[in-house]
Amino acid sequence: MTVQVRSDRDVALAAGRALLDERVTASNRAGEAYFERYAQAIAACAAAMADRFFVGATLLVFGSGPHATDAQHNSVEFVHPVLPGCRALPALSLANDMATVTGMLQGDAAVDVYAHQLRVLGRAGDIALAFAHAPVHPSITRGLEAGAAAGMLTIALTSSENEAVREQADFAFHVPGSDRSGAHELHLATYHMLWELVHIVLNHRGIGEAS
Repeated sequence: MTVQVRSDRDVALAAGRALLDERVTASNRAGEAYFERYAQAIAACAAAMADRFFVGATLLVFGSGPHATDAQHNSVEFVHPVLPGCRALPALSLANDMATVTGMLQGDAAVDVYAHQLRVLGRAGDIALAFAHAPVHPSITRGLEAGAAAGMLTIALTSSENEAVREQADFAFHVPGSDRSGAHELHLATYHMLWELVHIVLNHRGIGEAS
C-alpha cells in the first residue's frame, strides 16, 4: 500500500485556493443581491444626473478619509472621459482644495468642511455625491444636508453593519455588512455604471462629443 504524503506547500496551496473560492463566492453573492436591489435605482439616478448635466449642472463629490480618493477618482472620470464620443462634464472633488480643507479642520467648524464648500461652490440644480462607511462622519451628513437645502440632487454611497445607518439622500446605495473592501468594490462598480449611463442618456439626447 502506497501512502501519499502531502507537503506543507501542497497544504498551503489548497488552503489558499479554498480561501479564494470562498471570497469570490461571497463577493459574487453580495454583488448579485446588491444589483438586484438597486439596478432600477442606478438607472433612475443616472437619468436624473443626466437631466441636471443637460442644463449645466456641476457634480460635487466628497468623502472622508480613504473615500476622499473615491471622490477624486469619480470627479476625474467625468472631467476627463476615457471613451470616445463622451463629452467632458463639470465635476469637482471637494477633497482637492487642501487650503480650504485644512483651514476648516483647524477651526471650530471642522464638521462643516464639505457643507461650507457646497454652499460656496454649488448652485441649485447641481449634484452632490457622497461616499461614506460607518461610522459616518458628521461632515458627510452635513454635506448632504447642505446640498439638499441648496436644491441639489443628492446621492449617497454608504455601507455599514447596521442598515439604519444609511444617509438620507435622493438616491442612496447602501452595502450592508462589515466588509469594507467588498463595499468599496460595489461602490466602484456603481459610480462607473452611473458615469456610463449618464453618457448614454446625454448622447441619446444629442450632446455628445460631435455636437
